[in-house]
Amino acid sequence: MWAVLARFGCRPDFVTLVRGLHDGMVGRVCHQSSLSGPFSINGGLKQGCVLAPTCFSLYTAAMLNEIPPDTPAIDLQFRMDGGVFNLARLRAKTKTTKTLLREMQYADDNATPGQTAEDLQRTATTYNTVYERFGMQVNTDKTKALIQHPPGQILPNINTTINEHTLEEVEQFSYLGSTLTSTPTCKKDVENRIRAAHSAYGRLSCRVFNNHALTMATKIMVFQAIVLSTLLYACETWTLYRSDIQSLERFQQYKLRQILKIPWESHTTNVAVLNQASVTSVEATIIHHRLRWAGHIQRMEPFRLPKIMLNGELANGTRPRGAPKLRYKNQLKRTLALTNIDPSSWEQTARDRATWRRAVHQGTTAFEEKRKENEEAKRRRRRERQEQPCPPPTLPCELCPRLFHHRLGLSSHIRNKHPPRR
Repeated sequence: MWAVLARFGCRPDFVTLVRGLHDGMVGRVCHQSSLSGPFSINGGLKQGCVLAPTCFSLYTAAMLNEIPPDTPAIDLQFRMDGGVFNLARLRAKTKTTKTLLREMQYADDNATPGQTAEDLQRTATTYNTVYERFGMQVNTDKTKALIQHPPGQILPNINTTINEHTLEEVEQFSYLGSTLTSTPTCKKDVENRIRAAHSAYGRLSCRVFNNHALTMATKIMVFQAIVLSTLLYACETWTLYRSDIQSLERFQQYKLRQILKIPWESHTTNVAVLNQASVTSVEATIIHHRLRWAGHIQRMEPFRLPKIMLNGELANGTRPRGAPKLRYKNQLKRTLALTNIDPSSWEQTARDRATWRRAVHQGTTAFEEKRKENEEAKRRRRRERQEQPCPPPTLPCELCPRLFHHRLGLSSHIRNKHPPRR
């Protein structure tokens, strides 16, 4: 550690000072009101020290610098001009820039991608060797292997090993709070977020939501600050289908009706529940977060990985024909159109933070108002259809005196009540 600090240009007296804070460290464990005896701590950084995150970041950077340049990686190509949604600009080979994605390390967590089983095995061996050289050890019990199959194909097991230990192959894995799955969709991540939000709500039920001493406004604030934050963690990066949004909306409506003590017999509409709680819909909240994140990416430096991913694509591979999976760029373009932001000029608007936040707020507010109007209009049309007199049935059954409204009901009746004799 001290050699790494010196390598990054830290003064010798500063290195000596930091080392003096760690030499001779002792610790004690408190368990059930009893305190253990002191024991020596000879490895790692001082827990709770404000310098620990910075020192560990430098140590991690020194480790990553030791990774050989010929280590397998994912090839990316990108181009910062021409517009994010103009995918044809990436076909100009002389104007695109290529880069490699080798690792996604955050603190002591690392995700290493590979295009083939051989590449993944070689990458795992390389990183394990470098970690051991720096006195660190890979926890093989927590390390998993995950395969994302091409559409319509099932690949065999890859049997990746580290120190003669075969890594377990899983269908899903949690990394930094998000769920990665073998199918590149957010469905499983949404299900896990709903499950986590249920748990967060349950832990606060007696203390907050069922506490008669707290006002309704306080309960709603706690619900938004804790439960909704748990539900929508990392929602700005999700690529959602309509079924996913409906699942999230159902959860919010269910919990708000519990907090507001609205029984199902009252037939209160979802719009009325949101107005009573002064809360926006989940869809509007996700749109607001997605646009703020897109603007934040646009203001990043060109070498940052999120901006490279947004302005580029994989250098190798093709998309299948038919109806391929929805991409983040497709959803971002739809979101811009829903919030009355021009998709062709949003990048210039996003460069100014204050202007972009104002445009996002106005667009999200307009979207929420229009969504509520559409819900009310849909409800009125449904009630009008229910109030209209139903026309009499006109389709007779040839085998009995019963009449039907639709041919589908007639055919189902004949199939079930008058089956052909064999």
